[in-house]
Amino acid sequence: MCKKKPYPTVRFSNSPPNPTASDFLSPFKGMSVQFHLPDGTASHLISTTIPIFITKDPKTFIDMLKILTATKTGLDKVDLGIGVLNIIKKYPERKNILLALQEQFKQPPISYALLHYYPIHAFYFVNQDGKRQAIKYEWQPVQEKEAWLEKPAAKITSPDYLEEDLHEKFKNGPISFNLVIRLGTEDDATDDPTVDWPEDRQQIIVGQLTLNKALFPNEPILFDPTIVTEGIELTADPILHFRHDAYAVSYDRRKKNE
Repeated sequence: MCKKKPYPTVRFSNSPPNPTASDFLSPFKGMSVQFHLPDGTASHLISTTIPIFITKDPKTFIDMLKILTATKTGLDKVDLGIGVLNIIKKYPERKNILLALQEQFKQPPISYALLHYYPIHAFYFVNQDGKRQAIKYEWQPVQEKEAWLEKPAAKITSPDYLEEDLHEKFKNGPISFNLVIRLGTEDDATDDPTVDWPEDRQQIIVGQLTLNKALFPNEPILFDPTIVTEGIELTADPILHFRHDAYAVSYDRRKKNE
């Protein structure tokens, strides 16, 4: 019996939960990948353009969201600037990452295809003997920024300019990303997504993802960072395990159009 070839489903996204939010107003972007494996199972990799998370505690994260959305301006829009300042007042130890988010907000990306994406959490690669190696992933764009800039770019004034840019790029060929892993040492935290590993850790390119076309699925797709294939194990990171339940609720609501 011939097995199916593995293939990926990829979703690029904004950070707000509102699907109608303008690309320009979203402070950071995401790339979710669902690898469909030959045996019919799947392995997921959920990433964002920020390499670390703002907290290692789910309860604190929920409180931060409440603070962020508490201040409204005209037309019931969230005032992100005031919200971030209020979070810093209550959680001054998170000031650096929150300010980094604000800086990224000031410089909106020109293309999903040119961004670096980080799955934030550490994972374990496990060999046949049961030996575990802590790793962190990164998606690195293959195309050079200068090459894309030679082609017409989507107008940044459009609310969906990043999606429009993707369609334009597909007309000129595929979009590719290298999947890179960094090898952790015994001193590197595996259960705290607020801590980035040193840049001098060994890096290995373990694969390349090539996207050929854009599709519009009829049904919402569940992307869950805790769904991994054999040979990959989850760490004890509380935020990683919290996302499993949070994403299940989000998926259920999207199915009900809530």
